[in-house]
Order: sequence, then C-alpha cells, then structure tokens
Amino acid sequence: MAEHYLGKLKVDNADFVEIGGTPALEQYDALYRLLSERAGPEVAALFAEPLISRGNDAAPPTVSWYGEGEGRPLESLSGAERARAEAYLADHLRPVRALAEEPGGALAMAALTVYGAEDVMVVGDRPVIVNWGLMPGGKGASVATRPAHYAKTLGKFVPMEAAARPVSEPPKAVATAAAAPVTRVETRRVVTPLAWVPLLILLLLAGGTLAWLLTPGVRLFADDTAPAVTDEALLAATRAETEALNARRDQLEAALAGAVCRADGQLILPGGLTPEGLLPPEPGVQPAERAEAAPDAILPSRSSRVVMPDETSLLARIEASTVMVLASGAGPVSTGSGFVIGPGLIVTNHHVVENALDGAGQVLVTGEALGAPQPAEIVKTQGPLAETGGDFALLRIAETSLPALSVHLPEGSLVLNNVVAAGYPGDVLETDAGFAALRSGDLSAVPGLTVTDGIVNTEQQLSPTTHVLLHSAALSSGNSGGPLLDMCGRLVGVNAFVRQGVMQNRGFALTTGDLMAFLNGTGAAPTVVSEPCAPVVARPDVAVGE
Repeated sequence: MAEHYLGKLKVDNADFVEIGGTPALEQYDALYRLLSERAGPEVAALFAEPLISRGNDAAPPTVSWYGEGEGRPLESLSGAERARAEAYLADHLRPVRALAEEPGGALAMAALTVYGAEDVMVVGDRPVIVNWGLMPGGKGASVATRPAHYAKTLGKFVPMEAAARPVSEPPKAVATAAAAPVTRVETRRVVTPLAWVPLLILLLLAGGTLAWLLTPGVRLFADDTAPAVTDEALLAATRAETEALNARRDQLEAALAGAVCRADGQLILPGGLTPEGLLPPEPGVQPAERAEAAPDAILPSRSSRVVMPDETSLLARIEASTVMVLASGAGPVSTGSGFVIGPGLIVTNHHVVENALDGAGQVLVTGEALGAPQPAEIVKTQGPLAETGGDFALLRIAETSLPALSVHLPEGSLVLNNVVAAGYPGDVLETDAGFAALRSGDLSAVPGLTVTDGIVNTEQQLSPTTHVLLHSAALSSGNSGGPLLDMCGRLVGVNAFVRQGVMQNRGFALTTGDLMAFLNGTGAAPTVVSEPCAPVVARPDVAVGE
C-alpha cells in the first residue's frame, strides 16, 4: 500500500458508488490492473489508494487516501506549474474516459466519479485524484446523475463529448510532447519608479509583521494539536496485523505438517497436545472429565465447555455480565454493547452514548439478566477516540446484583491467545425477533447475545495513551463497547471499532490497561489479576452447570 497520507473524507454509506453490489473503492486492485493493462501504469497511478473505515455504530464511514509522496491541492498551484499538471491530467484521463464508455466500463466510470471539483492533488509533478468512487448527497446508487456530475468535476479537464484516443495506446508524457513552432514577438516594458511603490509597501508590512511575531509574549497561535490517534498509526497497526496473520498461517501449516493420528483416532500435534490444547490420555485410557488446556490452542474449546471456578460455564458467565446499551438524543437511536465492571456499573464506548451527552437524551441498558430495560446515568466518558485517545463511558444502573467481570492485566504478550467477543451486532439484530419486539414496545423482550471466538493477532500502540489488541473474533456494528475475554472469563479488552478488509473486518479492542486508567477516580474497583490463563475444559459428554 502507498505510504503517504493525502487526506481523509467523512461520507455517508449512500455516497459509495457500487459495482455489482460492492463499493468501487473496495475494487481498487481491480481498477489498478484494468488501467495498467489497458492504458498504462501512469494512468493507473492517477487514482489514489483508498482505506475505508466503517468506524463505529454512530459515526459515519471515513475514507483515507494514500499516494507515493506528499500531496498539494491542485487549486493551490498557479502559473506554469498548474498548467503542466492540468495538461497531464487531461492527457491521462482520456483513456479512462474511453474505457468508461465501453460496455462493462462501470468501474472506470466509478473512478471518474469524484466527490467534488477540488479532488485533485499534485504529488511531485504528477496529479493524483482523491475522493473518487463517491457521489455526494447520498447519490452513489444514482447512475443517471453521474454524467452531469462528471461534467461539473473532472469533465472540465476532459469533457464528456471529447474524442478519446484508443485505450490500447498509452498516453504520451506531457514533458516529451512535441510542440508546434511558436513565433515569438519580443516586447520591452518600461518600468517607472512609481511601479515599485506597491512592492515597497508590501515589504514594509511583511517586515513589521515579522518583527511583531518575534516579540516575546505577543503571539497568539492557532491550536494545531495533532489528533491522538492518526491514520498513519492505524495503517501501521493494519500492516502489523498482516504480518501476524502470515505468522499464524505458518504456524498452522507447521502444525498440520507435523500432526500424527493415533490408532485410536486421536490427532496429536507437534508438542504432544491435541488441537484443543489438551494433554491426550494414554491409548485405551478413559480421559479425565476435566483438564487444563493451553490458552493458545489451535482449536479453542467451545465456551459452553470451559468451566469457571464457580462451576458455571464460560458462556453462562458471559451472558450474565454482558448487556445491550441504547442511547437516544440528537439523531437516531444508537445501539451498542456493554459489560458489568462493578455493582451497578456498566462500561461501554463513548461513541455508543455520544448522542445522549447533551443532557436531553436518555440511555437504557437491557440484557437477559435484567429482565427489562433500565435507565442509566452517564458517570464519566472519554472520547472521541481520534481526539482523546480513548473511547470509554461508565454508566450506573439501579440493579447491583449482576456479576462483574474480573480484569486481566497481562504481564506478557497475549498474541495467539484465544479470546471471545460478546455483544449485540447490528447485522444479527436485523433478524432478531426479540429486538424487533423490543423496538415495538415490548419491554420484556430481550435480544439474543452473540458470542464469537478468535485469537489475538497483534498488540499495537496507536498513541501514547492508546493501546489496542487486534483480534480475529468476528465483530460488526453493535459490538462496540462489548467485552473481549480470555478463555478464563477475564476481561482483556473493550471492543471499539473495526477496519474493513478484503475478506473480512478486523476487530480492535482497547486494552484493559487503558480502561483502568479511565476508571481511576470513579469508584469502580474491579478485581484485577495478572496470572496467565489456564482454562479448564470439560469432556464433551460432561454437562457444565449454567
């Protein structure tokens, strides 16, 4: 991926131009190949590389743009430099325009559909188009309006009716284009002393301003505080996750290559453990009803088989301590997840309750263990994430009997450890009968809790105060604020957001260390443990108490 950040745009979901039901921005690789093969790599390089962030439940998506160098807005250039950039742009857009007019040219036309008329940057001496594949005003699906919109934006460089060269012919470079002979007419201008007066005045003003700025104690500077979490940090985290996934692939391949199947059908991996991380019994010996498993087992045990110290299952513990959070206020009702951290105290994300922070909104908490929604008081918040480095909210409800989760502050790395995420993802709630009944006014209805498992892929620091776990437990909108637990039922992170990938979304959870810093001074005093997890797993035919 290109490494230089060019800018970011906040959009609506309806702004994405889709091809075959998929946003054109998610087909950047296909667009690059198409343009490289049909028009040359210089044409393909016209379009900046996008990175989509679906954000969270309340915030709209954002698109960050990257190129091969530092960019300047085309509109900021003047004179010959701007003329060269515009000529280059017009020359290299023609084959894209021709591709867009061919049958099946929807992807090329999507690339020519930009958000506005100012969406051209100049990197070095070459123009680069950002904010392509988007239509403002939620018109991404409106095919009929794209030609008129193109005429108002990129059409000023290559009008729609302009004849395009065959796309098999690479565009000529502006720098080597042969120009027709031009007859020069030499003229001499006479500069009078009066003409120097404006320049002299400007120099005096500039000198006075500089002297004032250099005088101690008189300057007022704008607040240029950098965001707490930058797009560059998120990009670095995504790259680190890719490396971790490659390492995980190598680990699985090595385990498969070295696995041995015993005569009794038991599969033994290198290291002598079963895929569930259990020590196998001797052949012909009845296995123990319960056994300790490795926390980084290749195949994690089902949460219904993991036994807690109080003889309940891990699944029962999660169900008793995880809640759904609903916040109303300015804008639509926001839904998210949360968990019990102390008697009557619930933790969720700041962005889940953000629209209720103006004092006119309301926050409700519901869940299987509550029986009916309860009003919640917002005790403390930290957010938004990009500005403050945190995304936490602490709520208080009247019910104090729900079991609180213990907090794991690990002394070592959690990479490759098995984890479980719990919450109320929106794509599941869409078909949930309990949620439909709740929306219809049935306060006794409880939406179903969704539990997914995965592993910690990597650990990253996004800012001096922001630490995250990137993990593979499936998340979607609505999981925000929900717990990420190890296989011992201890909290290891607070799910906050996802980054969209080609194959699936990757989850980011804020670490328990950051959570404890947020809870400082609130009166919340969760049980904190640091010992590594050693989950106790029951044999498949042994019932675990609920």
